[in-house]
Amino acid sequence: MPKSGEASATALLHHLPVDAQATVSLRRVVHQRAIFAELFAVAQLETSLEPLLAQACRVAAEACDAPFAKVLEHRPEQGDFLVVAGVGWHPGVVGGARAAGDPSNPAGEAFTTGRPVSVSDVRQRRDYHLPAIYSDHGIISTSNVPIIGASDVYGVLEVDRQDHRPFDLLDTSFLASVAGIVADARERIRREADLQAAHDARAVLLREHHHRVRNSYQALLARLHRHAQDAGTGRSRQRLEDVERRVFALASLYDHLVVTPPEEERLDLSRYLEDLCDRMRDFYGTSERGIALVCHVESGIVLDIGVCTALGTVANELVANAVEYAFGALGGTIEIALARNARGLALSIADNGAGMGRPRPESIGLSLVDRLIDSIGGSIAMSSDAGTRWTIELPG
Repeated sequence: MPKSGEASATALLHHLPVDAQATVSLRRVVHQRAIFAELFAVAQLETSLEPLLAQACRVAAEACDAPFAKVLEHRPEQGDFLVVAGVGWHPGVVGGARAAGDPSNPAGEAFTTGRPVSVSDVRQRRDYHLPAIYSDHGIISTSNVPIIGASDVYGVLEVDRQDHRPFDLLDTSFLASVAGIVADARERIRREADLQAAHDARAVLLREHHHRVRNSYQALLARLHRHAQDAGTGRSRQRLEDVERRVFALASLYDHLVVTPPEEERLDLSRYLEDLCDRMRDFYGTSERGIALVCHVESGIVLDIGVCTALGTVANELVANAVEYAFGALGGTIEIALARNARGLALSIADNGAGMGRPRPESIGLSLVDRLIDSIGGSIAMSSDAGTRWTIELPG
């Protein structure tokens, strides 16, 4: 058996014996080139091997004026060939007919030698032990070329006739070119299938990873909540609750990033804040407290992931503060608003509670808010007339 790469279509063409005195019909040459171009175009787009092999058989039969054509796939474990595509054959041949994988038949000889094999009358070859497909279809003349790719040897492309009319050099060179297209396309299809399989496997692993991370976040939040409830002092409880809500913010961001393509470095801030509002309603139990958390965001605002992360964390901190301190038993409304303005971008978190002076940093994590806003080049201001309003502005 030839080694892969040693007898490519180009090498086969170089080894063909050329008769300088031979002449061929120009019409025939043009016709072969035309249908070869059609096959080449199909091979560039085909994503499955089976239809490509069927098309190669049709093209080979038409170009070589042969009623029969087939592709035989070599099966190393069985030591034989299987007809996997063809035209002109009785039902059951394609997918069922076999031939020995040795030089006892034309396909086996072409495969083991790595050279084209054309026989004008197979009945005269006493060294052949032909499979029944030849006698069943009255095959007399045949031409075979190996299908050899860069990585392995796939099989043989064969055309056959029922008369004593040999295939010439033009036919053999055409078949060698078709075999080269089949070999290249097969390897491309196989590479793409391998890449897709690897991608699918990675997707499964990522889903499992995301599931575990979500579970870990939920377990951590539950544990922090329990510890906060069991804390011995109000100060300890407050610190644990501060950690709890920041873990919640990270978990919310993670869930949103999961559905973002990994190659993206920017995030739709509008959609992220809407999603965060939905999660905060559940996490802080706003309905049970009589608090309406509404979100008015201008759509299509896309920013770097780092900026979105900072703004989401700040929004969570300020909403948590409003839920905790702004309202009495009757509840109220917290509004998150995002919009572009003449100076750049404005994000506000406002409540209609009792209003308050500037709080102590440790009470709401304001030091964290200040650091985050400073890190993204923004500014933050608070007003406390009718309720409390925080306004964050980003230039640009």
